[in-house]
Amino acid sequence: MINEKTPEKTGNVYMLEKKVLFELPFVYTVNQFELGNQVFVAAGSEREHPAYLIDPEDNSVMKVADGPGGMMSLIPVPGRTDCLVSVMGLFPPFIGFDAGVFLHVRHAGTWGTEKVISLPFAHRCEILTINGESHLFTATCSSYKETPDDWSKPGALYHTRIDSIDNTGNGNWPTELIIDNLYRNHGMNKRIVNHAEVLCISGDEGIFGIQPGNENNWEVTQLFDRAVSEFVFCDLDGDGEDELITIEPFHGNSLNIYKNSGGWALQYTRPLSFGHGLSAGRFQNQSVVVVGNRRDSGDLELHKVHALNTIEKSVIESDVGATQTKLVSYKGIDHILSSNQTRNEVALYY
Repeated sequence: MINEKTPEKTGNVYMLEKKVLFELPFVYTVNQFELGNQVFVAAGSEREHPAYLIDPEDNSVMKVADGPGGMMSLIPVPGRTDCLVSVMGLFPPFIGFDAGVFLHVRHAGTWGTEKVISLPFAHRCEILTINGESHLFTATCSSYKETPDDWSKPGALYHTRIDSIDNTGNGNWPTELIIDNLYRNHGMNKRIVNHAEVLCISGDEGIFGIQPGNENNWEVTQLFDRAVSEFVFCDLDGDGEDELITIEPFHGNSLNIYKNSGGWALQYTRPLSFGHGLSAGRFQNQSVVVVGNRRDSGDLELHKVHALNTIEKSVIESDVGATQTKLVSYKGIDHILSSNQTRNEVALYY
């Protein structure tokens, strides 16, 4: 148990205060966001369990959805205090014929749930704000699987302009196909480029950036050409340019940091075991990378970046099997939010 009241480095273990917010069997998805003026931590399970919002102030819990579970993403709809979107129905080991996008709308304090996009093997979703309008992107990890180990069919990326449809929970949402040949999608996030949001997505073919093009189409640009599981772009060395941090390959065995010097040049690599839950940013006035191992040690790792040639690896806690992590701030205190699946817990480290 991590219970030091002040951070303290002892050997290769970085001691932090820990708070368990909630216990959820097979927890997979965690997120933190504001709805109105209230901060919530969101949590969903990889199995057939409900999804919840947790108030980090008092650990009070609000149920968002009874099921179906298999939750991969849970995000707020921009500009709404009563509306969330999730991907559910993808269960281990990649059983997801009934997966899709679900809309969660709050009425009089109670959340209702409706499936608005049927999308087999849906895996990740993200919302971009483009010219003040909300655009939902959903990726699948495959189009069809004979068995869980069958990766012969590619996944795809779909778009839905959600401001132009009924987002109160009535009817099915239309989709537009953007990419149809992405294998083993795992990563998806957004970054700011030239003051605009750009969607980034990864798979066996590398990392791609998607942004509006000319004549109402989408511009797809390959940003990296190696198989990537999860990734994040972050300025770790403070020079104003983002580094690229990856887990490679799919559910991979290495954490890598690249710097763009006329091409992505590897600066740092460390082994992982079923790497998962990658995040990067500032934590306690230090640039850091956080990553989990879902096998073997189950270590939740902290990589402190003093410079790209001076990175210090520590273990926050072992035997937790983190599936997702996020660097967040709450009441002026930096936290590492982690879904510790091995221990069935939603945890904060600070």
